[in-house]
Amino acid sequence: MSRREELAEGVELRREEGDPDALAGPVIAELLSRSHLMRLAEVSTALTQAALPLGVSAARIYLADLQQRQLALLQAGEGHGADALPIGSTLAGRAYQTATIQSAPVRGADGKNYQVWIPLVDGTARLGVLSLTVADVSEAMLDRYRALASLVGLVIEAKASYSDMYAQTQRSREMALQAELIWAFLPPQTFATDGVLVSVSLEPAYEAGGDAFDYSLLGDHLHVSILDALGHDLSAGLTASVAIASCRSTRRAGGSLTAIAAGADDAIADSFGEERFVTALLCDLDLATGLLTWIPCGHPPPLLIRGRTVKELDRTARPPLGLGDVCARRGKRAHDDAASVPLCTERLEPRDRVLLYTDGVTEGRAADGTPFGLQRLADFIIRHNSALLPAPETMRRLNHAIVEYQHGRLRDDATAVLIEWQPDQPGPMLTP
Repeated sequence: MSRREELAEGVELRREEGDPDALAGPVIAELLSRSHLMRLAEVSTALTQAALPLGVSAARIYLADLQQRQLALLQAGEGHGADALPIGSTLAGRAYQTATIQSAPVRGADGKNYQVWIPLVDGTARLGVLSLTVADVSEAMLDRYRALASLVGLVIEAKASYSDMYAQTQRSREMALQAELIWAFLPPQTFATDGVLVSVSLEPAYEAGGDAFDYSLLGDHLHVSILDALGHDLSAGLTASVAIASCRSTRRAGGSLTAIAAGADDAIADSFGEERFVTALLCDLDLATGLLTWIPCGHPPPLLIRGRTVKELDRTARPPLGLGDVCARRGKRAHDDAASVPLCTERLEPRDRVLLYTDGVTEGRAADGTPFGLQRLADFIIRHNSALLPAPETMRRLNHAIVEYQHGRLRDDATAVLIEWQPDQPGPMLTP
């Protein structure tokens, strides 16, 4: 009897004894032990070898591309959509869209097996899918495969910053220099806890230059910002990057929203003079009370979506970041006068959603010149939320709707940030 046959016989015996955890424990322990020195290119092979006692005969990792249109195979020396699977028309894509495990029978040399597709996430940020060829798709074994996928997602994300292999797999074409700069600053496009959910869309993925977003959770306070720098070139990317860096520096030093706005105003003015500015919404959400506080800096106001009701949270805005001192005309620096930075507030109700967006979303035009518009944007979010889609999937589809409305020729960056306070069952909607 071969070693493979011996292992398979042992697997079957343990299954009959009803102890799937006894199978999975050593597999996960081995993967964890090997992960410290594992290269990104070795994850699939290591998983296949380690998971053999679970009846896994093959494992493949697919990552979503930047525009979330396809799933590309992660393998050494390949990139730019190698062996890509469309997200919109495959079983793998359905697993990615719905954050649910999908399976289908396949026939091989060893008889009837199953192809199982499991969403890969880092926390709640969607990475792609894990493909396993297995002999058993019982609920008990699916739980074990789900645990493997959770571990693989964490390992992949931990290894991604040490190799260009991850970025190459995600890309279907070359990225502009300003977009390379911006993406390096951005956090994951989805984040969630039991108390809050944040999900983001951004286009054009490969030419983005002026738009950016940021968020950070500290205690019961979530900071969220959306920024739109003047222009669409490398200078715009540099301006947006300075704005993000300044906001983070002040925030991490314990600064208030007022201090964050004033610091960014100074940083942009000092770096670029009067030539550059950034419109922005700088927001703070108290997760304990639902109090949303924000500073509007020449930016489109937030949208409050409560059920099917939409309310524009229009408040008096201060000048864009970088122009505060110019507008004060030789007066005090913005940070010398707290009154020059108005604080706006709104009390949220559980499951309220707040949408932040740049003008490239609403002002994008169809071939006949009709703008996408605010009402179309709000209706899109409400309609897809009613379809019980996960928030990241709603934002993925919004991304595509914006691009398709303009026939793929965006004249401006288009970014949207969706925030939901006390979301309804975020875990089951975002993780497999």
